[in-house]
Amino acid sequence: MGPFEVAPGTQWDLPIDFEHGMFPPKSNSPRYQQRAQRKMPQMGDISARSALTIHRGTANHSDKSRPALVLGVDAPTANNAERHDLQITRTFYETLPESLKQHLTCRIVDELEIIEQGHTIEGLMMGEA
Repeated sequence: MGPFEVAPGTQWDLPIDFEHGMFPPKSNSPRYQQRAQRKMPQMGDISARSALTIHRGTANHSDKSRPALVLGVDAPTANNAERHDLQITRTFYETLPESLKQHLTCRIVDELEIIEQGHTIEGLMMGEA
């Protein structure tokens, strides 16, 4: 399996000349390569970072899958939940305290459903997301 790479400190970069506001120009690559840190998480590890940090997955050259849970936290006005399909089973939801439930934007389901990713990086870049 290949590592996950992050370029610490880049969350503060202004997205000047970023394609679609997300993809930095190739001229920034040397700076990101200089900062790059490779992470090889093990089962149970947690990584906390801003989604604005320049990051990428690398090629997975093994037959082992590389599952990951990504948990995002949003400002109240960001409305990113509209782009995602967070599901929580009714049984689990009922165990949560009310103080937590009021912060969740999710579908309550009897059984978790498979989620198909709604876009690809290529689709985002080509405006087909």
